[in-house]
Amino acid sequence: MATIDDVAKKAGVSKGTVSSVFSKKRPISRQVTERVLEVAKDLGYFPNHVARSLAIKKTMIAGLKMPVSKDSNMSGFEIQMINGVMKECSRNGYRLLLDTLPEHDDPTQFSIDPVDGVIMLNPRKQDPRIERYKQMGIPLVLVGRPDPMDDTVCYVDNNNRDLGFKVGEYLLGIGHRDILFLNAASDMTVAYDRESGLAESFAAQGIPFDTVQVLHYRQYRYNAAEYGYRSILETFGKLPYTAVIADTDRVALGVLRAARELNIDVPERMSVIALSNDATVAQETTPRLTAVDQSAEFLGAEAANILIEKMNDSSIVHQRVIEAKLVIRESCSRLS
Repeated sequence: MATIDDVAKKAGVSKGTVSSVFSKKRPISRQVTERVLEVAKDLGYFPNHVARSLAIKKTMIAGLKMPVSKDSNMSGFEIQMINGVMKECSRNGYRLLLDTLPEHDDPTQFSIDPVDGVIMLNPRKQDPRIERYKQMGIPLVLVGRPDPMDDTVCYVDNNNRDLGFKVGEYLLGIGHRDILFLNAASDMTVAYDRESGLAESFAAQGIPFDTVQVLHYRQYRYNAAEYGYRSILETFGKLPYTAVIADTDRVALGVLRAARELNIDVPERMSVIALSNDATVAQETTPRLTAVDQSAEFLGAEAANILIEKMNDSSIVHQRVIEAKLVIRESCSRLS
């Protein structure tokens, strides 16, 4: 079986050049790359990832921990996030290992994967996984801020407090005071930040926040769409609200389904706004869904870039906040 030495000798280049052609760790000219690949094909050479990992003491694999409910598909946000991470990892010669096991719900699921570093979504308050990665010396980047704040932890996040403020300001501006907020799980930092921002928008206009009813998502009971659906079935007519803020577009789809079954006119009788934006879903709903664009692919790309830096220099710490944008469509209307 051909070795990297055989390829390097026949192509007239160093072993390091052959390695870089396959790993893409550094740029190699097109002419040399084509010559190396042609020689490798002629000799039947295939890079041995395990052997290379042992030699350079790296797996050249980045981990992405993205828990997904067993009874639901990935959301548009999650797919866009994966695209952002994948593109940057590939560009820098890293493979991507996607782990969808729900570690935060079952501590026995915590595992040490064959990766050089990890991107982790949806950190919890006092999240024990952060300390575990520190103890193991595995570079970590969060998508979402840590709680409590820690200036030694890398993360990227939306400005979720500002996001909550903007959504509240918009709904108040079109006359809504009584609001049902279908928030994320109560132990997630994003849930606290969005609710705080929403409360600040009410305070800024001198309006009591007790007109807002806040529910929290409990994933072990049902998936996101079912959360939205059941929440409306169980509260409409019992709680006074004219607008619904949904944690994600999937939750909003459940809200719209319940509204159809209960003959609730959206947006005339009930406005609906989602705190994530799957453009395809939003455009295909009736009415088209007003939503918040979190720049999911950019978040993923930034997380990957930070992780790649940290895997090469463990001392670096970057904390980046990315603005989210409110996209107004047809599912909210002015309260008459």
